[in-house]
Amino acid sequence: MKNRNFICVLLASAILLSGCNSAKTVQTESSSEETAQTIEKIVFTEDESVTEASSEQTQVKFEFNPHVYSAQLAKTVPQEHWDALYSLCDALRAGETTFKCADEKAYKWVTDVTIMCCLFPAAGLQFNAESSDGSPAFENGIGKITYKTDIDEWKKREADFEAMIVDIINSTVEKDDTDFEKALKLYLYVAKNYTYEHDVVQWDNYVYKTFVKKTGQCINFAAVYAYLLMQVGVDALPCGTYDGLCHAWTYVTINGKGYHIDTTWALLDNYAGMEQVYLDYFMMSDAERNNDNCLVADLTVDVLPGIWVKYTDVSYAATDNSYNIRSFSTFVSLDEENKILHYRTMDGADKELRYDI
Repeated sequence: MKNRNFICVLLASAILLSGCNSAKTVQTESSSEETAQTIEKIVFTEDESVTEASSEQTQVKFEFNPHVYSAQLAKTVPQEHWDALYSLCDALRAGETTFKCADEKAYKWVTDVTIMCCLFPAAGLQFNAESSDGSPAFENGIGKITYKTDIDEWKKREADFEAMIVDIINSTVEKDDTDFEKALKLYLYVAKNYTYEHDVVQWDNYVYKTFVKKTGQCINFAAVYAYLLMQVGVDALPCGTYDGLCHAWTYVTINGKGYHIDTTWALLDNYAGMEQVYLDYFMMSDAERNNDNCLVADLTVDVLPGIWVKYTDVSYAATDNSYNIRSFSTFVSLDEENKILHYRTMDGADKELRYDI
């Protein structure tokens, strides 16, 4: 069935993808396929930056969460939609072809390609919202789906994806991290492990493929970062604008306040010879986004039923400047005990920011 969100994304993709190339320096060529396939395991200590962690040091603390959630999105999406989404996710994990669904409106939302790609990436473009016998796709509180591949193949794909996500989050964050720490660590993870795709993106699930290949463009990284944050309990949604510099990034809510975080322009791949990650694109305000010519007046959120934030009564504002670390400052280390972020300015001065504010 045709899909409103996916069509909208496709129509705007040429503009969006060209906008992603406008980081502050000229981008370099992508790294090798071998590097792109590597998941770098990182830890943070008081006096170290990002270092490799052995498998012995890495303890699995998180489990895969098939029911990711955003309280910000829930202000617009009713509970019966979430119930249908989780019922569908459970059915997909089990290889089933039916799931409970309150009504046809909820059915259309949960089976939307964009919803699946962003909220259950392994399933994006892997099934059709239809029955296998020609009966109505939704009737009597039951939604039906038809897999595009062999069910056993699908279940293996999905299980492998779960294992990959668990590996990423347990190699990067810890259960007792604050939301700020989780956001920063995953920001650094994406910046260090993903590369920019200069060719046209193939739309065979723009989120799942980026997780697997470790390469993509702005719309990919916005959704990947948001999904990882939701996996560890941080409220995050992929967003973007078609006004000004057409671009996509992630809207994150931490301690009740909204921020824009742009992992695309943080990629080390963008900056030849760089070893440390720029913090310019971490925890940005509306004013800072606008200064980058990413105008937020017409902000879009792909998983919103209507896409455009302006058609909702919900605020997606980012007005806090408490974490303003700009002007090409780079990450040095994180003192989690004392809640101090150490960073280095462009002229080599070492500075710190208390983040328990």
